[in-house]
Amino acid sequence: MRTLGLRVLLVSSFFAVLWSQDDLKERFTRMSRDWEQKGLAEPFKGVRASSGVEEGLFAVSSTGVSTEPVRKAAEAFLASLTPEQRAKTEYKVDDDEWRKWMNQHFYVRQGAGFQEMTEAQREAAFGLMRASLSAKGLKLSRDIMKLNHTLGELAGNNFVEYGEWLYWITIMGKPSKTEPWGWQVDGHHLIVNYFVLGDQVVMTPAFFGSEPVRADAGKFKGTVILQDEQAKGLAFVNGLSEEQRKKAVLETRKPGNN
Repeated sequence: MRTLGLRVLLVSSFFAVLWSQDDLKERFTRMSRDWEQKGLAEPFKGVRASSGVEEGLFAVSSTGVSTEPVRKAAEAFLASLTPEQRAKTEYKVDDDEWRKWMNQHFYVRQGAGFQEMTEAQREAAFGLMRASLSAKGLKLSRDIMKLNHTLGELAGNNFVEYGEWLYWITIMGKPSKTEPWGWQVDGHHLIVNYFVLGDQVVMTPAFFGSEPVRADAGKFKGTVILQDEQAKGLAFVNGLSEEQRKKAVLETRKPGNN
């Protein structure tokens, strides 16, 4: 009887976890859909400042710097995918997928996820990022992904919501020497929108952040990012007058994880 009771307890616990994950998935899907509908209902306006839309920020002009390595890396990444993965990764160049990104962890992303990729596919994905970003930008991106694993450790080993591989890549348009195309990586604290036209690149909007910004323990102990930016931000705030600080600081407390 004791053995049977233990089995019932284990089975019940298993289904309780399973149901809670299903409930969480449904909740995240619903929240994502609601935010998408709200955001996409608004017209795309471009980069805005307090004075309004900034016109003419990125004129179409030749840079003289070849983007062939980026195009070839994108083609290699697509070639590494299965037909099913590729079908959910490729979009038209003017698709709303460009606007479907969010910093928060709960957002249900599109594209091929690193978690589902084979090692060869991950290497191809990193090959695209390596060809597109600077060495510093690539390292920062990888460290952000690693620190998302650290966040999972700090959240009680919650790797359903947080983790190194919870990032997705999409390709908009067909990688081309002359026609517009681009790619996007989207996940918690890491978003890159990378648009290519000939030899010209526009990489915006983008988000690079982390919480925490350092791993003092765990799998990626010693990983530290954004220290210069943190120091400069603190110096800026400390340099404001009391009146300026009242206008610049929106909230003095950070009550939760985001």
